[in-house]
Amino acid sequence: MLKKTTSLVVLILLIVAGGAKAQVSITYSSAGEQYFSMNVPDDWRVNVGSDEDLTLNSEYRKEPARLVSAMPNSGVPLWFGIWVPKDMEKIEGAEEYMTSLGLDLLADVVITERKHDTLNSMEVNYVSGTGKKDGEAMDFRAGFFQLSPENVAIALYIGPHDTTISHGENLLQMIESLQSLIQ
Repeated sequence: MLKKTTSLVVLILLIVAGGAKAQVSITYSSAGEQYFSMNVPDDWRVNVGSDEDLTLNSEYRKEPARLVSAMPNSGVPLWFGIWVPKDMEKIEGAEEYMTSLGLDLLADVVITERKHDTLNSMEVNYVSGTGKKDGEAMDFRAGFFQLSPENVAIALYIGPHDTTISHGENLLQMIESLQSLIQ
């Protein structure tokens, strides 16, 4: 009887462990300061860096913020990026900051929702909508997080609607895990 009970317990633990999704915690730091931590699904690719060639910077050009990006290993077209702009202090200026970047991430952008909220003791502005990338319809969602009185984090997701649906839980868990590390 003990052997059957032990076997049943081991089987249940294997089933539960197999169904659970592992996550890895990452910490965003720049210039020796830690800004926030968040969890990313263990089966996602994480990249840290910048989309710009830093060797092209001159003394008149600002160094770009460190960018952390994540994508599922499944190869689906989904991109999630998060960074802390060096010259941005308040979430109220976030949309203007995004416009000033001159990024051509999406064409025909339509904003469908704006929402102000609180997450883990941080004020947050969310902006959601749709647009097109290379002629394909995409969903996007941006979050502007007030990490401290002087620091803002920006998170941006872009992907096709089906991908938004299939990875929505992962994206939500990543955002909900965001914790400011600024004292």
